[in-house]
Amino acid sequence: MKLSNSFPYPVLRTDNDDYINSSFHVAYDVVNSFGELRIKAEFELDNEGIVGLITSGVAKYMLHIEGQQTSFRKLYKSHSGRMEVSIPTDQLRGKVAVHSFVVADRPLHNYTNNKLNDWYKGVAIHFEKGNFLAIGEAIEMNLFEDHTEFLDLPSIVNIQKAVEGEFMEVDIHSNHIVISLPAFEYGQYAVNANSRLKQTILTMVIVPALTEVFSKIKENGDDLEEYTWYQVMGKIFEENGYRLEDVGTERLSSLKAAQLVLRKPLKLSFEEIDKMNKVED
Repeated sequence: MKLSNSFPYPVLRTDNDDYINSSFHVAYDVVNSFGELRIKAEFELDNEGIVGLITSGVAKYMLHIEGQQTSFRKLYKSHSGRMEVSIPTDQLRGKVAVHSFVVADRPLHNYTNNKLNDWYKGVAIHFEKGNFLAIGEAIEMNLFEDHTEFLDLPSIVNIQKAVEGEFMEVDIHSNHIVISLPAFEYGQYAVNANSRLKQTILTMVIVPALTEVFSKIKENGDDLEEYTWYQVMGKIFEENGYRLEDVGTERLSSLKAAQLVLRKPLKLSFEEIDKMNKVED
C-alpha cells in the first residue's frame, strides 16, 4: 500500500507537524500458529480531539492488511484502543504488510482541534468518510508455505473397522494412531468421508480421537517418544510455538490441542453445514 506524502487536510503522523504536542503510535504483536496469522494492535493516541471523535463514533481505528502474492486486501475497523485480527494463513503468502490509521467514519465539516498548528487558523477543514485523521506505524513480514496442514496427518492416523465392539477405540502404541470404528459407523465414514460433509465427518471422528490421544501424553510421554506419530506431532507443535509436553497441562488442554491441530474444526464444520443448507434452500 503506497501512501501519499501530501494531503489537503491535516494528518497526525510522525513525519509532519500538522499537530503540536500530539502523537499516534501502534504496538503490534504477531503470532503465526496452527494455520492462523493473529495480529494484535494496541493504539496509543495522544490527541484529545481525535480521541473524542473515536469515542463519539465519528472516527475509527483501522488496520489495512495486504498480501500481494495472494491478492489479499482487507480493512478492519474498531472504536476500541485494542484490535485483534485472525486470518487463515492459506489466504496469505510471501510479503504481508500491515498499516494503521485513524479514519473518518462519516463526513466532518468545519473540523477544529486545539492541537492544530497555527497555520490552520481560519482555514475551513473538511474530511470525507474514509479520509485519514492519523497514520501510525506499519509493519511487513514474510510468510512461507505452511507444511503442517492437517492433510499431512493421514500418514500417522489410520481409521479402520473394529473387529468387535460397539464404541470407537483409539490405540496409540504403534507408529500410527489407530482409530477403530464399529461396523456401522465405519461404513458410514467410508461412504461419506469425501462427501460435501467431509469436514463434519472428520470432526466427528478425529476431534474425540485426538482429545483421547492428547489426554494420555502427559502420563505416557516417555513411552511414546519412539513412535512416528509422536515425533510428527512434536514437530507440528514446535513449528507453531508450542511444546507437545505442554498438552494436557494448564497451558494447553487436550481438547484445545485437538482443535488447534485440526484448525478450528467446529467452525469449519458449521460453515460446511450452513453452506449445504443454503444450497438446499
